[in-house]
Amino acid sequence: MRYSIIFRLAVGISFLLSSMMMVAQNDSQGLRSTYDFDYIYKLKMTNKKDDIQFDYYLKKDADYFGFDIAAMSQGQEGMKMFTVMDNANAVTGMFMEMMGKKIVKTSKIKLSDFTSDENDSDYTFKKIGSKTILGYNCDGFEGENADSKIIFYVTNEAPISFNKMWENGKTKSPKGFNPAWMEKYSKNALMMEMQFVDKKKDKNSMTMQCIGVEETNLTIKTSEYGSMLGALGN
Repeated sequence: MRYSIIFRLAVGISFLLSSMMMVAQNDSQGLRSTYDFDYIYKLKMTNKKDDIQFDYYLKKDADYFGFDIAAMSQGQEGMKMFTVMDNANAVTGMFMEMMGKKIVKTSKIKLSDFTSDENDSDYTFKKIGSKTILGYNCDGFEGENADSKIIFYVTNEAPISFNKMWENGKTKSPKGFNPAWMEKYSKNALMMEMQFVDKKKDKNSMTMQCIGVEETNLTIKTSEYGSMLGALGN
């Protein structure tokens, strides 16, 4: 398992919010007929201004995941939004409920677009202490370069992970990172806490903390969602 399964989950997970802003393409093209989810991974991001909760919907060993960010529809009465990122089919589906209609829009996208290796090589890593978070034993790691410092804790005891999403990536490790550290996470790894410190712009510093891993039973059926034009025409 490459190091960035952990590193990018700690650093890059917030970039998934950017996918919500992609220009929508051809309705349900490229989506699977159904998406099943059996766990919710609740992640709280705190910065200088506010707190944002990300609810990630996962299925064990699936190469897709969904997420719901309540803040995105806040103030828009009667609107619901749920996004699925389907890595295998290189597509993002935005499933929306608005004006009593169910609508789906897609964007062609790859997770690799948000997880470039270009800026990783100048980080120096070291292993730090371990601790227990929400009952899970976690190992701690610290990455640092001239601009920032990242401290994150990861467990292999959670029932689900994002590993399937990244398994076909590159295997190069950054300076000071011992691949042997990650052997125990080759099949299962979940970030439970992360602190990002921007040494030059403190306003960019933030923390991410898992506040829950809960079972769920959710199925999204693509056929239940129509096009934007169809919704406006009815």
